[in-house]
Amino acid sequence: MRETIVVDTSIVIKWLLNEPDSAIAVALLTEWSNAKVVIRAPALLIYEVANVLYQHMRKSDEILDSAKQALANMFLVDMEFDFVPDAVLSTRAIELAHQYTLPAEYDPHYLALAEREDCEYWTADARLWNAVRGNLPWVRWLGDYRP
Repeated sequence: MRETIVVDTSIVIKWLLNEPDSAIAVALLTEWSNAKVVIRAPALLIYEVANVLYQHMRKSDEILDSAKQALANMFLVDMEFDFVPDAVLSTRAIELAHQYTLPAEYDPHYLALAEREDCEYWTADARLWNAVRGNLPWVRWLGDYRP
């Protein structure tokens, strides 16, 4: 059985845009690709990435075609999206949001998916990382990765 990991929008955006730590995120993606790791995310990642790209385009000199190309590039990454409507997953996400006093219920869906899949979850979201670090040993911080 192949290793599985869950990633969130904060990691995927670093693959698509030139941001701080993008080189680290791309090195991690390359490592996963070479090792044939299964990369998973809840379906909401697609909508979150599209929104981040749109907001980036609005606040910079990026043109629409650049945002559309970046979104298309996301689908070139061999990622599995969890489209299954799962009341248990969403319920667990609400529990995790409450337990760690998170401001929204979106991010905990990634946590709940990784918990359900019994795998690591990778993030570059400092607010989320600070809320759960030390409590969920399977949550990994991009800044700790050394290529």
